[in-house]
Amino acid sequence: MITSFFTIDQPSPRASLSWRHWAIAVAFFALALGIFTRHDHFPSFYHPDEPSKARQLIQGEFNFNHPLLLLQTARLVAYFTQAGDSQQAVTEAGRFSSALFSAAAIACLVLTAAHLRGAWTAAAAGLLVVTNSQLYELSHYMKEDPALVFGIAAFFLALVRCWIAPSPARFLLLGGAAALAISGKYIGALVLPVALIPIFLHRSRWISWLCCMLTGLALVLLAINYPMISEFVKFTSNVEREMDYAAHGHKGLTRSVPHGVYTRVFADATNPFIWALLIIYYAGMFGVGYRWRNLHASEWALALFPVAYMLILSFSPKTHHRYFLPDTLLFCTIAALAAFHPARDRFSRVSLVARHVLLGCAIIWSGTMLARVDAAFQNDSRQALIEFVKKNVPPDAIIVQDKRVNLPSRDEKRHADSPYFVDQKILGKLFAADVGTIDELRAQDIRYIAVANDDYNRFFLKTHKPKAEDRTEYERRKAFYQQLFAEGTLLWQCPSGPQQYLQPAIKFYYLPPKPEATPPLPPGP
Repeated sequence: MITSFFTIDQPSPRASLSWRHWAIAVAFFALALGIFTRHDHFPSFYHPDEPSKARQLIQGEFNFNHPLLLLQTARLVAYFTQAGDSQQAVTEAGRFSSALFSAAAIACLVLTAAHLRGAWTAAAAGLLVVTNSQLYELSHYMKEDPALVFGIAAFFLALVRCWIAPSPARFLLLGGAAALAISGKYIGALVLPVALIPIFLHRSRWISWLCCMLTGLALVLLAINYPMISEFVKFTSNVEREMDYAAHGHKGLTRSVPHGVYTRVFADATNPFIWALLIIYYAGMFGVGYRWRNLHASEWALALFPVAYMLILSFSPKTHHRYFLPDTLLFCTIAALAAFHPARDRFSRVSLVARHVLLGCAIIWSGTMLARVDAAFQNDSRQALIEFVKKNVPPDAIIVQDKRVNLPSRDEKRHADSPYFVDQKILGKLFAADVGTIDELRAQDIRYIAVANDDYNRFFLKTHKPKAEDRTEYERRKAFYQQLFAEGTLLWQCPSGPQQYLQPAIKFYYLPPKPEATPPLPPGP
């Protein structure tokens, strides 16, 4: 009954792919790798997390905050590129690894679309994904999100192939692909329940399929994450900490759940023409407008997974636009499927033309956004601040800064490979507020403070609130910024640009001496 529901009146998926389909995938892989490695030589310390990852590779010690697919791959790239102990060179090896994962994810999604709809859909999916500005940006950082996306894309390619034509080898690869998703980030384990569905729908040999899947899962997990075995206590401790961040918030902040943050992220990462295609697709899935209910089972899994993933993200108080990247790529692929769903009558043939027009507009819009973000990688706002400081601030002055301001200091190990430094002494770790109160800074004759919107804005967001145990610290920091904005003299500022790490919103203040209180007038005669 269940199997027949998924197979009646379906678009016929291809059990195997022709050389044309593989050629399209290879072409998009090469194109993506060429695009995603542009402008990836900016200083390693611009991103707050990259220096620590580079140090893990240089020192050979993992903290296990995330699984090891990215770091193990970056270690291989660093070896072949002879990066040595240079933080900058190792970081760039990690960025190349991220670009490699993103390009491989695109190839997997292209092949998935080819299985479900054919060559034209594969090309459309490739164009929508390769021009996606969110993927382009995140492919430039030594972060785990592209590795997760690659694992999820490989998983859905393997899932489609298993569902269309099951075999021991294909279920072995399905388990291996699930392991790649888990090795990208721990949240990749969400693919495991999906992997079980085709095993039990193909009931005649489910034990064999399950054994093959589990074997592939275990072998790949072990091959990538074997250092976790020798440091199991450290691994479990850090996993528990990451789970606590996901469930209760990060850096002393939490928020009410569920929330709608990712609705905005979805809007920013896609465009109205993709929204229109998705509305048509999901309406058709449930029999509204088009008779699409009887899609192949693998397509149902592909279509429903990003919806479930988005709902799960909305229940975590720890938020960031990069967490949404898997959904961005899956929704773009689904939009391509919507554009090429087969026409069965005169009305649906007219709609097919309309969907092609929507697809063309979506690709043009995405390409325009990609060009904007690409240009942003060529403009460094922090360099402008450094020039201002050199010209206008005494070299013997002390500057207090938020971490994301990132004026390079010779005393900071994360700035070790910086091609430039400021002459002034730099103080501050996570927040400028942690150096002292405004009055304490005045007492020490500290006059210059640089703050970053990404750091101080968390104290002014109505959607965020401090954890009970962190309320005192939260209020102290908030009071620091309130007093700074009220009493400081703004000398220089730059707005946030499309590229948040090269164009952060920064304000540079001069802190004048506190005016002496006017003594009261003597009483009259």
